[in-house]
Amino acid sequence: MNKFIQIRMIPAAFLGVLLCAVGLLWPESEYKRPLTVAVNIWPGSERLVMACEASNTNDLRINLVEMSWSTAVLTAFRKHVADAAVVTLDELIRLEADGAKPRAVLFLGISKGSDAIIGHAVPMSMQSLRGKHIGVELRTSSEYLLRHALTANGMSFEDVEVVPLNLAETETVLKEKGIEAVVTADPWSMRLQAKGSSVLYDSSKMDLELSRVLVVREDVLRAYPRELRSLVSACLGINSQAGLLVNEDVQGAVLRREGLNAEQWRKSLQKMHLPDAAENRRLFKQEAGGLGECLKKMSVEMLQMGLLKHEVDVRGLFTSEFLEENP
Repeated sequence: MNKFIQIRMIPAAFLGVLLCAVGLLWPESEYKRPLTVAVNIWPGSERLVMACEASNTNDLRINLVEMSWSTAVLTAFRKHVADAAVVTLDELIRLEADGAKPRAVLFLGISKGSDAIIGHAVPMSMQSLRGKHIGVELRTSSEYLLRHALTANGMSFEDVEVVPLNLAETETVLKEKGIEAVVTADPWSMRLQAKGSSVLYDSSKMDLELSRVLVVREDVLRAYPRELRSLVSACLGINSQAGLLVNEDVQGAVLRREGLNAEQWRKSLQKMHLPDAAENRRLFKQEAGGLGECLKKMSVEMLQMGLLKHEVDVRGLFTSEFLEENP
């Protein structure tokens, strides 16, 4: 190699080393993973599924993780696998008691019969369940509903034989010999009734307690404000039962997820109430009849029932900051 070529190569080699050094020293762009939302199967949650799809853009990503039962959702939230989740109000209180720091940001739906205790086709009542086996998913809203129903009928948890199971098992377990009733929710409740099973007690006899809310961890409020604002806004855009019956393509996907036919789907929507933006703000802010009063009452009841080991301060369990921008 002649001297001219060697001289020409020295600056190029130096430039290459310099570029490598700059590359090593240049600060890496911070990766921000998508907001992850855990949701279990329930007709009212379809509102959130549609909202997640509407919120996703090139620079704003939300991952939806669908799970078949409540305990899986609660575990994902506790273990930070999910940043947000759909839970009932008693589950919200349980998460706070466990130190998970949940904060409710939106009322998704208020159950008006969508959660139920289902028995065999033969004439039955809650009183007839004394001493009988009942399938229930423990440490979830199913247990809360069962305890509430037993108390309302002059009974206690000790008066029945509890068989632990998850919601996805309730449809098949009721067929088994020895199981007299199950605590379940739509869509499983709807399918069981279609097969001739009877409703012994349901959430229409309760107030806000069996409501589903969207909760996020306290640290997520500051880490994902754009995603949460977009998600809440999109969800409130689907503010009525009619919004979940928009077109055949969307409804077809919903029916496949829920395992219902069109008529069952319409009936299931009649057993819940979907609060709009104005009602959400009212429920979050008002003293009498609002979310705060309901949580306080439930916390006392859950402590008395033995569902909590200690009293829970419910005052900071919800925030309306993502509701203010919605008309």
